[in-house]
Amino acid sequence: MSNRQMPAREHRVSQVEGFTLPEMLVTLCITALLSGLMIASIGQLRPMQNIAEVNDAEMEIEAASTYLQALLGQARRLAPITDDPAKKVVFSGDAQSFKLVAVTMVGNQRSSLRDVEIVARQSGSGLDLIQRNVPRRLFTAPRGEEFTIVPALKSVKFTYLGSSEQEGPRWVDVWTKRDALPSALKINLVAMRSGREIAVENIAIIDVGR
Repeated sequence: MSNRQMPAREHRVSQVEGFTLPEMLVTLCITALLSGLMIASIGQLRPMQNIAEVNDAEMEIEAASTYLQALLGQARRLAPITDDPAKKVVFSGDAQSFKLVAVTMVGNQRSSLRDVEIVARQSGSGLDLIQRNVPRRLFTAPRGEEFTIVPALKSVKFTYLGSSEQEGPRWVDVWTKRDALPSALKINLVAMRSGREIAVENIAIIDVGR
């Protein structure tokens, strides 16, 4: 009795094995689990990005306020050279601007005495907080410089600590005692960043004896 030989093509097909039902179920479960993890990660990515943007914005506004504190700490009891010397205006200020003489940074790691004006200027995106510096030169026309401290603020408010014989120390929106420095200045900055309102309030102490 002779052995029947299986054709080569039929023999190859018979050796190919498919997936069993348990293997298919395990594969589908793993795929579903990985898909769920990816969707959850993508869903958390945007909130984490918003948190990072808000933290960066808080640092930006806080840094601007700290910068103004440092600037006011270098105030001098001098009249700006661009004003009328006879008026002896040492300091002028209202709710959105102030002007004084102070030691400030100019150029790279160099400080110098300047007439300084801080002003909130309206722009398309809100209020830009601007600093203008004018060199104190007597015999040549001073050439000023201007730069933005922080852009796109929602609101800016400065208030000044003065005193009167009747009321004692009190905060005022406009500085009227222009021949003297206020003893302190309150800085209120508000910005909208990533749909969230960020507000910073700091008080700068001024050495009125300088």
